[in-house]
Amino acid sequence: MSFHDKRIVVTGVSSGVGQATALALLNAGAFVIGLDVKPATDSCSQFILCDLSNPASIDEAALQIKQPIDGLANIAGVPGSLPADVVFKVNFLGLRYLTNQLLPKLADRASVVNVASTAGAGWRNHKSICERLLTQGDWHECLASFQQLHMDAVATYDFTKELVILYTMLVASHQRHRGVRVNSVSPGAVCTPILAAFYDTMGDELLQNLKEQAGGRDAYPDEIAGAILLMLDAKGFWINGTDLIVDGGAEVLMNLEGLATPPLPFN
Repeated sequence: MSFHDKRIVVTGVSSGVGQATALALLNAGAFVIGLDVKPATDSCSQFILCDLSNPASIDEAALQIKQPIDGLANIAGVPGSLPADVVFKVNFLGLRYLTNQLLPKLADRASVVNVASTAGAGWRNHKSICERLLTQGDWHECLASFQQLHMDAVATYDFTKELVILYTMLVASHQRHRGVRVNSVSPGAVCTPILAAFYDTMGDELLQNLKEQAGGRDAYPDEIAGAILLMLDAKGFWINGTDLIVDGGAEVLMNLEGLATPPLPFN
């Protein structure tokens, strides 16, 4: 894959999957505009400080991004160990707000990739609630509606990833007329600085079983980055409005349970 002379915006570039994606894009020839709440200058061509929990910060960051943009990778996110409101703001509200700000700056045939999670696989069970929030475009109105659901932070994490998957489909339908593709990538557990928080909040036994099904280890950031670049690549033009699960086959256990045969471990 070549991204020579392509301008790609990547959020969450200070660590983990965001950092790995930004570096992979740089190595492929892209001009990477990195956004994060923590400074990160080594993994991008241009760095912009941005707090996705604050719409004013997003406004300021968006003004600094020149058009045209050839791609947007929304990777920044927080685990369910933080307060529920923070999880909702960063994982969904901030992602949506930034994307809506940048859509007019996207070139025709550009690509957007939103990082969701296998934790969002149950979106069909909450589709009506998700749709109601998706129709509330105002930041404060949507946040107030979420607060009325009285979710704890762990449930909020799953719910925000469900919203990201459905928001991806929605924007894909809105932007298809000019060839802009919008897809999501749903990783399982990944070896990043927040992995321990996921094991604490989502249950060690569940994640250990999923890790066994995937071959005995969690994903490395560059493996998820590879999938993101695959979806950003213009060669994938007919892939649109789709959620790509990237978990080494762990989801097989969730779908087939006892019928699934754990694979042999690999390095």
